[in-house]
Amino acid sequence: MRWFLVGAALVAAGCSSKKSSDGLPPAQEWSQNSQGAMVQGPNPNALPPPAPPPGMGGAKVGNPHGGVQNDPHAGLGIPPAGSGGRDPHANLGIDPHGGGGGTDVTQLGLPPPDPNRKIDPTRYVKGVIKIHMKAAGRAKVGMPIFIVVKRADASGQPTGTALAVDKVTWNNADLAFELTEAQAMVAGTELTGDVVVTARYDQDSDALTKEAGDIVGTARVTLPAQNVQIWLDTIL
Repeated sequence: MRWFLVGAALVAAGCSSKKSSDGLPPAQEWSQNSQGAMVQGPNPNALPPPAPPPGMGGAKVGNPHGGVQNDPHAGLGIPPAGSGGRDPHANLGIDPHGGGGGTDVTQLGLPPPDPNRKIDPTRYVKGVIKIHMKAAGRAKVGMPIFIVVKRADASGQPTGTALAVDKVTWNNADLAFELTEAQAMVAGTELTGDVVVTARYDQDSDALTKEAGDIVGTARVTLPAQNVQIWLDTIL
């Protein structure tokens, strides 16, 4: 009987030892197969981690102009700034070394305004504003007429911001006007080139608004220009 109990104890100890050594493997040794069942070992259906595009391995995020390792154009065939290659920002007025600022207008063929430049008296547009017969009787004496000079585009239409502006008062007769660089919107702006001069009889005396009943006339000229006639002939 004693030997039987000893033997049983040894068998139990052996079973206990086997269970402890055959317990569940660590979680990282399990994976889910394509049917959703948990299996031991790596998932044979798992896709390999994506490889970075050619030439972009190890790329770092940071200053886009901070060197080769931080180059956002890596692998795209564009040399990084400062490498002596083609600058992808060329002719856009952008400093590749981080100089900041807006577009360099000199790159666009336009001289920057110089507020210290003296007004050139030979740059002007002058003439007379007339009212067309179809608008006669609509304009009241004492109301303002705003005159605006803008660059002319290829089709002859005004474009961009105003180069010069002025305000005159309608007197129910031919109205003389003259704009020089003294009326420039930005000090130092050169009043030159192909422009469109617009005159608008304004009922609410607000240069920034237009409303039905305002009367508009335009003339395209090359500055300097004189004896310009602007007919108020379009009723809004």
